[in-house]
Amino acid sequence: MCWKNNLADYLKDKIKKDEISSIEIHARTGIPASTISNILSKNHNRFLCTQFILLKLLFKENHQEFLNKIFGETYFHNVKQVEKGSSLTSLGIYFTNNYHYEVFPKKKLVEATGLTSKRLDDIFSTDDRKIKIDEITKLEIASGKEIGFFCDMFFSDIKLNSDDEYEVLLQKQRDINKGANSRRKPKEVKK
Repeated sequence: MCWKNNLADYLKDKIKKDEISSIEIHARTGIPASTISNILSKNHNRFLCTQFILLKLLFKENHQEFLNKIFGETYFHNVKQVEKGSSLTSLGIYFTNNYHYEVFPKKKLVEATGLTSKRLDDIFSTDDRKIKIDEITKLEIASGKEIGFFCDMFFSDIKLNSDDEYEVLLQKQRDINKGANSRRKPKEVKK
């Protein structure tokens, strides 16, 4: 996938240019060090919305521009806005409000976004914190919202770590790295 390469290149460039290490990124964002390592080695399979937002905040990126850097400008061109059906009758309004009757059929949303019906069920009813950034962007486009609207609305609580949290995570990760490095060193042989 092209986005994996773009994300890895972007992060490598930021590490080099901004002179920030991967453990400093971990300490500031809370993204696990192993995830950052997977991103850098292009083994990251799910670029979650929360990860996108944290990196966007850390590197002070514009939402749309950051999407374009990672996915390219044409990645979302095949996603179309879903048109609502005809206006609802009073009975239609009653069923929509009381029984969650669909204002537009899920089938149209599946066709517009390319997401499966099961995946939509998971996102809408199970765990929206595991939504990928490309999935939420497709939903924004399909619903006619501005790109970034759902991210701002549903993930407004995502913030970078405070300086104190940063220092604690940084020291903790340095200790983990020291331990791992000491295990890799060959042990001296006693004579």
